[in-house]
Amino acid sequence: MKNRTRPNKINVYFTEEELADLQEKADQAGLSKGEFIRRLIAGKTFNTRPPDEAQKLLWGLYEVGGCARRLLAIADETKTVDAPQMRKALVNVYLAADQIKKFYQIGED
Repeated sequence: MKNRTRPNKINVYFTEEELADLQEKADQAGLSKGEFIRRLIAGKTFNTRPPDEAQKLLWGLYEVGGCARRLLAIADETKTVDAPQMRKALVNVYLAADQIKKFYQIGED
């Protein structure tokens, strides 16, 4: 155990109900019980873990944004598409992604 970053261990006894409550709260935060307790001691606030669909939606929005950026570069070069309108649409994609991140507090600790 010399390589552990947290070499100090304590034993704590819980009732079945207390342990179930701890596990439920740690699961909701998307953390292990140990990490949940360490963050609780440090005074950090907890967010409910966002549904997996929220992360998938974000990835999808970023993928759409990447494609739109490439199309915008072509539109700027060829002048075949309304680049300002496309630029506005791209901004809206990233604004939507930011709103999802803020709503679910993704990427914040």
